[in-house]
This record gives sequence, C-alpha cells and structure tokens, in this order.
Amino acid sequence: MIKSFALFALSGKFQAFGIVFGFLALALIFPLGSIVSGAVLVSVTLHAGIKNALQLVLLTAMALAAVCLVMLGNPIIGLYTALAQLTPSLLLASVFRTTRSLAITLQVSALLGSVCFILVDWMFPNSALFWQQTLTEIFEPVLQSGGAPKNEGLANIQAISQYMTGIMIMSVVLLHSSLIFLGNWLYCVTQDSQQYKEDFKNLRLGKVLALLSLGLIIVAIVLQSSYVAQLSGIVTVLFCIQGMNVIHTLCTSMTNTKLWLIMSYLVVIFVPQAILIIVILGLAETFFALRDKIN
Repeated sequence: MIKSFALFALSGKFQAFGIVFGFLALALIFPLGSIVSGAVLVSVTLHAGIKNALQLVLLTAMALAAVCLVMLGNPIIGLYTALAQLTPSLLLASVFRTTRSLAITLQVSALLGSVCFILVDWMFPNSALFWQQTLTEIFEPVLQSGGAPKNEGLANIQAISQYMTGIMIMSVVLLHSSLIFLGNWLYCVTQDSQQYKEDFKNLRLGKVLALLSLGLIIVAIVLQSSYVAQLSGIVTVLFCIQGMNVIHTLCTSMTNTKLWLIMSYLVVIFVPQAILIIVILGLAETFFALRDKIN
C-alpha cells in the first residue's frame, strides 16, 4: 500500500500536485495532513529535482490561495500556509539531494532555525507579551474554574511565555528534519532500496554541533537567559533524532525488535519529557559511540 502510494505520487507532476495540495488543504482542518504533503515534497525533490519541486511548491501555494479566497474570502491564509509548510521541507530536501548527507542536512536545519529565531526576536521584541496574552485567553476557562489558584496559573503562563517563540521554532525544526527521513523512505520504497536504513544508521551530527549545544546550555544556565536557552533548545533538539538512532540500535539487539521500537515511539509521543532523555542519549552518542558499544 505504501509503495503504491509512493509510486503514484512520483508518477507525474499532476499526481504529485494532487497529493501535496490535497493533504495541505486538509491540514487547514487537520494539521497532521501537512506531514504527508511535506514528506511527498521531499520525495519529489529527491526523484525529480529541485526545479520541479520548486514549481510544485509555487503551484500548490497559488492553488491553496485561490481555494481560501473562494471559501474564506482571504487568499493570504492559503498562501501563508503553503509557503510556511512547504518551504522548509524544500530547502532541507534540496540540501540532502545535493550533499546526500543527513548530518549536513540536519546541521543546516539547526542553522536555519537559529537564524529564524534571531530574526523573529529582533522583529518582534515583545513576542513574550503576545504569547502571554494568547495563552491567557486559551486557558482562561481553566483559570476561572478554580481548579488551581489563579495567581499561580498566571505566573506559570508568564514564565512559559518567555520560551514560547523558541519552543515553536524548535518544533518546526524537529518536524521538518523528521520529514527528510520520511520523504527519503518514500523515495527509497519506489526504488526497492534499503538505502534509507543505511542513511539513518550512519547518522552522526558531529562533535562541533554537540559542543556548541553544550556551550549554549551552560551559558543559558549561568546567565539565566531565556534568549540563550531558546537558542540552545533549537540547536540541541536535533540530537533527539540521533538519540532515537541509539534506541533503534538497542532495540535491534533485543528479541521482539518491532515491539520495542513501537513502544519506544509511543513513549516519545505520549510522554514528551522523554525527549530530554533521548537528547541526552544523542549527545552521549557523539562523545562515547554508544551504538558501537551496543553492537
């Protein structure tokens, strides 16, 4: 079924457009639809080239803008949705197609995320106030219900608002980096290739990025700086992917490999705090080659 889907998506321009546009339009209602459209865009970039992928992005943006103009009376919503969702995937897929290196692609992802955060913070210096107002409106019913002291709730919202810009960009960086793996898998499926497994298994982000991450974390703690803390999170979160690589290696060495892998991913999805442990595993892998020891 997956192979049939991938083959159809890569069989022609109109088929690729239909899937990318269709799932991106669906994402206006169900945001998870953007995962499929992003992954297919990555596979199209690997299969048909950067120029064809760029044409696909522009065509999808115009089509979604037209739909939003007719349905919502505002084409900007569709244009913004398409460009915001597809441009990062196109950039990273272009880097991966050119270098064939997941490590370089993820490093570029960290760089782009960091630059984006710096620009957003510079252009919107009061973003924390915006997030505080937004979160207060969202959680107003909870604060009014009396389930917890209102002053304590407002204090918690004020504290987390200082980090929300970084958290959002961190999520985008991790999402679009993950789409490279998913899109590469779809492309390899059409080629009856297991290369995606080798690419993932050989991923090593390098000591430079790891030392930069640790340095930013130390500076953020010493200076008690929310700005540096957010920057460190954007750079460090990609070690979650390398940490999952360690977990894959560990599960492969055990019986019932698939069961352990499924349980591992379920923990990551439903227990977000586990990401911190996985990031630490990823950093430790850089310095201590944990996968080699497991093997």
